[in-house]
Amino acid sequence: MKFLLILCIFLIFIEFSFGGSSICVSQNDCNGCLYADVSCSWCRDRNYDMRKVRCMIKSDLIASGCREEFILSNGENEVNYIKNDDHVDFTKSNPDAIQIQPQHIKLKLQKQRTQTIKMTYKPALNYPLDLYYLMDLTVSMRDDKDTLVSMGGSLAKALYELTQNYRLGFGSFADKPKMPFVFPNEKYTENPCAPEKDVCEPLYGFRHRLNFTTNIESFVQKVNSSDVTGNVDNLEGGLDALMQILVCGEKIGWQERARKIIVFASDGQMHFAGDGLLAGIVEKHDKLCHLSDDGEYLASTQIDYPSLEEIYRTLMKEKVSVIFAVTRDVHSHYDQIHNLLHGMSSVGTLMMDSSNILELVGNGYKEFVKQVEFFDNAPPYIRVDYETTCGGYYKYPKAQRRCDNVETNKMYEFYINITLLDEPKDGRTKDTIRIEESHITDESLVLDIEIEDVCECLTEEIGEPNSPLCNMKGEMKCGMCICEAGWAGSQCDCELSNFDSYKALENNCRIPIRDSRTNETSYGAICSDNGQCICGECYCNAGIDGKYCDCQACPLNRGKECSDHGTCDCGVCKCFAEYSGDKCQCPSNSVCNAPNTGIECSGKGKCDCGRCVCNPGSMGKFCEGESPEESSLCLFYEECVLCLINRRQGEICNNVKDLCSSQDGREYHNEFVQTSPDNEIRCVVTTKEKSNPNVTCRHEFAYDNTIDGETFLQIYMKNCKPVNTAYLSVMVALATIVAGLLGIIAYKCHNIMQDRREWAKFEEERQQTEYHELNRIYKNPITKFEVPDEYRQSIPDPSFEVLDSPTRTSL
Repeated sequence: MKFLLILCIFLIFIEFSFGGSSICVSQNDCNGCLYADVSCSWCRDRNYDMRKVRCMIKSDLIASGCREEFILSNGENEVNYIKNDDHVDFTKSNPDAIQIQPQHIKLKLQKQRTQTIKMTYKPALNYPLDLYYLMDLTVSMRDDKDTLVSMGGSLAKALYELTQNYRLGFGSFADKPKMPFVFPNEKYTENPCAPEKDVCEPLYGFRHRLNFTTNIESFVQKVNSSDVTGNVDNLEGGLDALMQILVCGEKIGWQERARKIIVFASDGQMHFAGDGLLAGIVEKHDKLCHLSDDGEYLASTQIDYPSLEEIYRTLMKEKVSVIFAVTRDVHSHYDQIHNLLHGMSSVGTLMMDSSNILELVGNGYKEFVKQVEFFDNAPPYIRVDYETTCGGYYKYPKAQRRCDNVETNKMYEFYINITLLDEPKDGRTKDTIRIEESHITDESLVLDIEIEDVCECLTEEIGEPNSPLCNMKGEMKCGMCICEAGWAGSQCDCELSNFDSYKALENNCRIPIRDSRTNETSYGAICSDNGQCICGECYCNAGIDGKYCDCQACPLNRGKECSDHGTCDCGVCKCFAEYSGDKCQCPSNSVCNAPNTGIECSGKGKCDCGRCVCNPGSMGKFCEGESPEESSLCLFYEECVLCLINRRQGEICNNVKDLCSSQDGREYHNEFVQTSPDNEIRCVVTTKEKSNPNVTCRHEFAYDNTIDGETFLQIYMKNCKPVNTAYLSVMVALATIVAGLLGIIAYKCHNIMQDRREWAKFEEERQQTEYHELNRIYKNPITKFEVPDEYRQSIPDPSFEVLDSPTRTSL
């Protein structure tokens, strides 16, 4: 076990020490070398032997003769913190709260290299809140408006408990003022509530009524002065209103650094994109602001309702969240909308008179505040991955960019891994990435990225034209040959006359991939990224096989490919006729045929990869036996063994070759051993003693058969001598007598010792125990009574006699 542990450690050391080297040597250009692995280095020394590999680990290059000053290696990614201010809560003296740290970093990246930076997020106390109350002011919402007016003070108190820095805005919506959303009769245009014998405002789409303010009284007055209106159908134009609030930031008055929330209060469902067709409105929404200076939506009858997808993207862009406060009968409708606006909305059930609106606002605000999620604008060639424990919620960092159940004033760490996947196609060397939280504006982590090109020598205008190191057919630059047209190879020694272009030569090392639908052919990676392409031919790395190095090498058996019993075809062994198995290690079933009968496994088993798997009750190489002493092959080899024994004893056995040879003429191998053979099946053959024919001698032997048909016999040769019966009889008699006497003496001694132990035990018990104490039935007939001292004076003298007469007479 200790040896295996040491071996594993050694193999791991070898892997870490030389694993990168094996990746390096397969690269044949500077960029490919340095991007293959962090340990790879490139030699640009023109005096370096062109026949040697130029991509290795640095120490190997120096050992191979490359001068150290001409070695290009991967450097460390540089990280410089430009702005790294600590977290700050919002206060009146410092209105600029800081929740993300650091704020600005400059770093250098190399291709296929990953740089990890640590970002912390701490929710600030009293972070600014802009709450816009968007109310459905159709007739059915009149009592909700009155309730909102009556709870002005309560609203201020509820918002103050959420954050001390809040502002309120107000607007209302109804529907598009166009038929069939209004009555066709002109007398209902000014008063759409006339059919209900009521008075209300003319129908409008959306009206922004109050910019953000901290004055609750102004908010209540504006709500109170806003009258209801009416429309024909039960659907409202809420999406029109939402879009205008989102895109008209300057007119609405949103702050840059604030949490932005819209409370959407309604008791009706919404019109969606396409419903404008009912009124002949077919122009698609343009996602632009169409509010007049007094807050009126001017394009209500010109453009269609926006789609939910457009609303969602605008919510994400402007970082605004929506709380849908709706009545129970339309709750399921808004639940579906909430699912589509994932992460940017919540839904609460509104009482018929909006009496629980403060509770819904508080719950919605807490739902948005307790979650944090980060996004970035990284280009396709830069990958940004996030890992976090979510403030200790996970034991180990988890690959995610979002945390739930966030607590105010608690630190949350995010580890951001930035990887340059490829160099930009447009050749740019600088880029900027912003990492922002999904619900907070004007606060982010800015990454200024500088893309570093390690192989700068390739950008040199002139190298060494017509270099003799390049066969006078190319330019030596950055330690490698850039060949002229018609030539290729590490030294431009590969002529392209047989190919249309270098690409055609290169494609000869790429596996063709045909698209069955378009019948077009594309090509895979050069030598499947598992070898080098030299003059149109793939030279595969160790353990790889195939024309395009697209196959694993065939398995080895005893150090031989396909056991030398087959050919390798793209990682699969094609076995010769008489062999099978994934390594061609299994001979044909004929090797399982018993030598004596020629029947596979003697008819008592099944051949599996050149070995018999016997049925229960059978044993042996050919299932020929039912016990270690019974085997049909024992009789088969008996004549050969007798012949060999007789010849060893000096007797003549002329037909030994015939008796000890297989049907194909191969002689049996035999050996005489000093001990009984330790085999599964042992055979016995008897011989007569030459000097005394009355003496029978038993010899044990064992047989073994190889896959190749060779037979081996092991014979245990006994030295059989006649036995002196008279001497043996006397010795047996004496031994019997002596054994009998010893047995009698031992028996007698045992009895004596046992008696003495019993007598000693009896004496000990007798001395310690009275008889009557031992006999539980016995009771002593004698009782004793002793008069106390104080009564002895009153006892009469025994010399006096007391009579029955009243007088006492002395004796």
